[in-house]
Amino acid sequence: MDKKSKKNIDFIEFCLKNGRKTFSLNELVAFKGNNKNAAKQFIKYSVRRNLIKNISEGFYAIYSPPEKDSGNLSSADFINQLMIHKSINYYTGLLSASAFYGSSHFRPLVYQVIVDRQIHTPKNILEGINFHRKKYFPEYCIIRQKGNYGYINYSSPALTAYDLIKYENESGTISNIFLVISDMLSQIRISDIKNLLKNDLEVTYIQRLGFILEKLEANELINPLLEYSKKATAYIPLSRLGNKSGNKNAKWKIIENVNWKEFIAP
Repeated sequence: MDKKSKKNIDFIEFCLKNGRKTFSLNELVAFKGNNKNAAKQFIKYSVRRNLIKNISEGFYAIYSPPEKDSGNLSSADFINQLMIHKSINYYTGLLSASAFYGSSHFRPLVYQVIVDRQIHTPKNILEGINFHRKKYFPEYCIIRQKGNYGYINYSSPALTAYDLIKYENESGTISNIFLVISDMLSQIRISDIKNLLKNDLEVTYIQRLGFILEKLEANELINPLLEYSKKATAYIPLSRLGNKSGNKNAKWKIIENVNWKEFIAP
């Protein structure tokens, strides 16, 4: 191994040994004794050799040996550090969160992240991640879980279920949502539901969540949701992607515009 290769790998090993899969240009410059030219040469060499990947302006992720061969980075290994670098509030959500909680149905092809403002990173740089901006970013029900390189923010099981309904198109059909929420039922606690309701929520999705949980026979969870649903002033369709006709459920003010009985395991 030539001296140039050894120097570049030394910095990569320094990061990995310190539990870091990412680094900023400023950190690299400091490591190089404030030598900006040396830092730029390191970037050029390491990108060319597929040792690192630029994932944001002035921010880089390190490939593990298997990732170097495939060219695919594990999003969970760098998402927290990237969001800190960009000063963006986030959490791993939707099907990515439900998979974390043990759902075996409909694992996502992309890593799904909820953020509090628009992300302007080019898609060709952050392939494999879908960002969804939420106007009313939750103050409660975001939990930190240990990952391979530090902690990762996840939506709690209750917030995950709410978001699956809110982002119905990104979660698949309503039948998918029934199955995924059913998979997570053992993880949802009444305390989680109560914390969920402390957030700024849209009552239409609480109506749908309460209806689904009742049909899944999670009756111990629905009373707070039913109380919150009293704010509802109109009937709404269970699925926003279907037609608007069907039987009316007066308890939740839901129009049963899909045959939900087909989604319930016998």
